[in-house]
Amino acid sequence: MNAKEAAILLGVHYKTILNMINDGRLAASKNDSGDWVISESDLAAREQRIEDKEFSAIYTHMAAQMIEKTHGRAVKAARDDIIHIARSIIKYAERPDEFNQQVKRLQNALDAYKAADALTYIVKSIQKQAEAETQS
Repeated sequence: MNAKEAAILLGVHYKTILNMINDGRLAASKNDSGDWVISESDLAAREQRIEDKEFSAIYTHMAAQMIEKTHGRAVKAARDDIIHIARSIIKYAERPDEFNQQVKRLQNALDAYKAADALTYIVKSIQKQAEAETQS
């Protein structure tokens, strides 16, 4: 079987299989076309040796990547919202009620940005933990 099929069977990312091959945790050879070939018996033997800690580290790393991606989108959306509102607020300078409404929208957008930005520290902490678990 190839590396992608092995990844599906083990329930891990394709790159995890490549890392396992490269660091010797999984026996594999290349075929004539340069693709990795893994025997089912080698994969079964490896699957039995995979510890809960390794899976925990893999899933923590994957979760950190998902959080980072979602967090990045939230920060960008909040920043874009602030810019949009700030640009449009000038239009309402002559209409106090609408101007005040836009100021409130701007404040809400700033609060959302601050909340998303504060999550940065949590994301970095999760990433460090995942890296430490992967290396141990």
